[in-house]
Amino acid sequence: MTKAETDILFQLKNVSYTYTAVNTPPFAALKNINLTVRKGEFIAVIGPSGSGKSTLMHLLGIMADPTGGELLVKGQPAENYSADGKAVLRNSFIGFLFQQFFLLPQLTVLENILLPSEYQAAQEVHRIGEKRAFEMIGRFGLTGQEYKKPANLSGGQRQRVALCRALIMNPEVLLCDEPTGALDSQTAKEVLNTLAELHAGGRTIVVITHDPEVARRAHRIVRIADGQIISDSIQSKGADYDHVPQLPIQNGTAGAPTTARAEHVARVLRHMFVPTWQALQTQRLRTALTMTGLLLGVSSVFIMLTLTGRVSQIFEDFFATQGSRKAFVSFDGRLAERTGAPRWRGLNVITDLPKLNAQLKPLGRLDPNVETGGCKILSPSANIQGSLTGLNSLQEVRENDLRIATGRLPLPHEFESGNPNRIAVLGSDAALKLFPEKAAGEEGGNHSPAGQNIIVRGCEFEGILRVVGVVKPVDSLFDRDVNSTIYLPATTLLAGGSSIYKTHFTAVPSAGISPTGFAKHVIGKLSVMTANQFPFRYFAAENELEKFNLMMGILTGLTLVIGGLCTLIGGIGVMNIMLVNVHERVQEIGIRKAVGARERHIRWQFLLESTGLCLISGCLGLAVGIAASTAAFFVARMFLPQVENLSFTPDPVAISVALSVSLGAGLVFGTWPARKAAALDVVEALKQE
Repeated sequence: MTKAETDILFQLKNVSYTYTAVNTPPFAALKNINLTVRKGEFIAVIGPSGSGKSTLMHLLGIMADPTGGELLVKGQPAENYSADGKAVLRNSFIGFLFQQFFLLPQLTVLENILLPSEYQAAQEVHRIGEKRAFEMIGRFGLTGQEYKKPANLSGGQRQRVALCRALIMNPEVLLCDEPTGALDSQTAKEVLNTLAELHAGGRTIVVITHDPEVARRAHRIVRIADGQIISDSIQSKGADYDHVPQLPIQNGTAGAPTTARAEHVARVLRHMFVPTWQALQTQRLRTALTMTGLLLGVSSVFIMLTLTGRVSQIFEDFFATQGSRKAFVSFDGRLAERTGAPRWRGLNVITDLPKLNAQLKPLGRLDPNVETGGCKILSPSANIQGSLTGLNSLQEVRENDLRIATGRLPLPHEFESGNPNRIAVLGSDAALKLFPEKAAGEEGGNHSPAGQNIIVRGCEFEGILRVVGVVKPVDSLFDRDVNSTIYLPATTLLAGGSSIYKTHFTAVPSAGISPTGFAKHVIGKLSVMTANQFPFRYFAAENELEKFNLMMGILTGLTLVIGGLCTLIGGIGVMNIMLVNVHERVQEIGIRKAVGARERHIRWQFLLESTGLCLISGCLGLAVGIAASTAAFFVARMFLPQVENLSFTPDPVAISVALSVSLGAGLVFGTWPARKAAALDVVEALKQE
């Protein structure tokens, strides 16, 4: 390729451009244009309004594609460049100076100038860009204006800011659309001097204008009328070219700071969220209502996951004390009566039960229910009717969650056969009835019943028992009189006259074994031992727990559905706000695309904005959920003080799910608005007010 060919930056070959719109006749803005732009030229394209000048600029700026003919950019057909490739060219190869300035009002002077650098990936480019921005601020007389918003600047200052932005990436070509059209004569003269100075430095400049003074400064004048080039002439040299008055050059900010990566990311995010936040503030009621839907959805999801999880754990712990990890096996007397089977005397707990437990050992153990009821129990100050329950071991005491209030529990040797000590531990109600003056175990009581004797008469067991302790109150779903029970070692009860043949047993499975499955296995063993003569039945509290969990699952599911609907409604509201936001910021999107933003930049910008809005709603919903859960548990403790572990603890899973719902809503419902924003045409977007 020859040097003359490499000097060609743009070449238009029989290029036409026709505007088409619905219900509007096509309009040919350009007709068979042939134009070549070379490096270092200063070209003025002049003509009356509506002649096609701006359309020509859009084509040269790769913001529009010809509808006919061929446009070459740096020797390559424009159609060969992808959308991202064109954005890269607009970012670094071409600088734009628009008549309307097109500064983003929410950004400062410095941020507007640096806007093209936001779409460069390399961090070093950002640092150089900021240093260069401060230099240009000083060069073009903007020192002291760095952190002002465009609304606080004069027209000339805004034009200089726009010029700094156009030059920040050091482009080869500067395209200017009516650069003096909105300026007073003095400011217009300064702008023209600046363009002449830039051209003197080797910059290629194409100016779209109808101002003869602007054309006088150019070396080449292209006249256009009715969409066609009617003349293309070279001036010997631009007027006053050799005597360009220099702009007053001020020193930029000394030691202008460079931007660290974290600061750069923060600035980019601020640029993304500030416009949305400002747009949302203009419609506060709409925003509040939209956020409320998502807030309620997230809070309801969090509350139900937290409450159901915590309540389920509390109930599981409670059912554990009621035997949810056990099963109860017994002779089925009713079935025996219906089938004519004989009554079962029971299993000998002295000789037969140890043999059966030896067979069951890998899977669990079988404890006999050694108890007797209808006993008359006497103390020095009262007598009651009650029952005696035998404890087989300290392990059974722990499994039944019997906790001492005063005194002590039985000692290990007191469970052994032949132990002479006849001791008893009183249930809380039994202690109050037998020893009311002791106020058993209650705060303010003077003494404990421990050390006192009670007498048992009128049942299988008769004799004197020495009280060694009182257990704390026990909650039970299956035995309302559990706190009136008197506990003693099973060996003591058997030695005192209780039958050694038992028909009711507690099946305690090993870890990982289902109580129901173990109970069925025990029944099979008992059937074999009794030659299948007797029917047996079982009861497993885990079945009741499963029913409770099913009920809680249904309730949770219904609430989550409601929460999901609230989230859906809130998400649709967020989508609506984002669509309105896109509509209100069309020109901003066009500006960003014109300075080099690619479709993915715009898409991610609006996607991050919708996600940020949803995460704010989610965090507020999380706060509401935590407050509501804390209040619920506080009220519950007032009415259920006996449930010691009834307290609120934030559930990490519930928090993660709530935030994930918010994040998901932002991504899902922000996708369409983001894609719509990214797909906007640059030229059409810039036309919007």
